Amino acid sequence: MGQKMPQNTLDAIDRQILTILQRDARLPNTELADEIGLTPAPTLRRVRRLEEEGIIQRYVALLDHKLVGRDLLVLVRVTLDKQTRQGFNDFAEQMQARPEVLECYLCLGDIDYLLKVSVPDLNAYQHFLVNTLAAIPGVRNTASTILVKQEKYTTSLPLE
Repeated sequence: MGQKMPQNTLDAIDRQILTILQRDARLPNTELADEIGLTPAPTLRRVRRLEEEGIIQRYVALLDHKLVGRDLLVLVRVTLDKQTRQGFNDFAEQMQARPEVLECYLCLGDIDYLLKVSVPDLNAYQHFLVNTLAAIPGVRNTASTILVKQEKYTTSLPLE
């Protein structure tokens, strides 16, 4: 990946492209060009530049977690025994290896990490909690919140 470009160097057309691609990344270049009012060649050059600069990191398919058998989403707050570089690195490395951990954030404040975990059911979560999370050396405390209903979900960043 290329050098990261500061947001303030994005022009209005770049912002339009990014907004449209966040809505539909599979939009053909010709349709994207029509929507932003450019011809296809300069549109494609802009998209490639945004990819090379790391602003567009990758393209993904967003799945409905329930339709693929992952009915339970849980937010887990994790506190470590010691806040050391090695402890943070070890914990993060273990979370990166766990497929049920969708997101892992190092936090400032009263917790060290916030995880978003996706599992088929409560039994699977209990297994993850007891046999994986609690088994990691240095994990002092966990607190779980089961997500009941999704009121809003977006992956689109506002670019105004």
